[in-house]
Amino acid sequence: MNKSYRQHFKTIEEADSYENEEYASGSYARLLWELEKAALDSLVCEFRQSHPHISYLDFASGTGRLAAYLEDQVDVATSIEISESMANVARQKLHRTQVLCKDITLSETLVEGHYDLITAFRFFLNAEPALRVAAIKALAARLKDETSWLVLNNHGNLWSSKLLAWPMHRLRSVGKGRKPYGNYLRHGEIERLLKVAGLRTIRVIGLGSLGGTVCRPLAFQTALRLEQWCAANSLINRFGQDMIYVVCRDSGRDPSKAS
Repeated sequence: MNKSYRQHFKTIEEADSYENEEYASGSYARLLWELEKAALDSLVCEFRQSHPHISYLDFASGTGRLAAYLEDQVDVATSIEISESMANVARQKLHRTQVLCKDITLSETLVEGHYDLITAFRFFLNAEPALRVAAIKALAARLKDETSWLVLNNHGNLWSSKLLAWPMHRLRSVGKGRKPYGNYLRHGEIERLLKVAGLRTIRVIGLGSLGGTVCRPLAFQTALRLEQWCAANSLINRFGQDMIYVVCRDSGRDPSKAS
């Protein structure tokens, strides 16, 4: 039986591996992070025009990568992470961010605050369906009002270069009673998840259209420039592996009554 995503990154070794190996210099994850930072810069700059004071939450913050990047661009910052090992790494690098170690997906967990801007990266793809629903409802409950933004990503968009590997991953899993190797999440699944929480999409930003198979053999800066060009092309970026969703409350729906 597969364990819940809640159980990942519990040990110091897992936290260290994520911090030092996943985003190692020259990795495709590092390249995607460069693209994500540029997208976040633009979004925060736009959001600041209508929100002179930004209270910010980074959910499933891990080792604090996003919070560390954004804490100086907002006024008040909070980081929430379920793994004490990951939270301890984050505390060492964050200077202006309150780091909380708690599980907000549990129904008995009290809402600690409401925020103008919330980010949730590299979570929904990896989490099991029930945990996704619990998390999106918990985040919707923490949005301050209808003008607040939740910015989340799906770094396993099926309708991307990842689709080429899907049949092979599916065949590997046949008869083994486990999920196929390689995570995928469709746009429609994200939209249904948002609807459950009374949220709606404002826009979607597509990144990583070429994918790691194409980019890894190239020099990092060359691959980055190519991916930046793809990200700026509206016909190509819809097929990005990494889709960033900017969402807000749907004024026509009450999150507390969503089923």
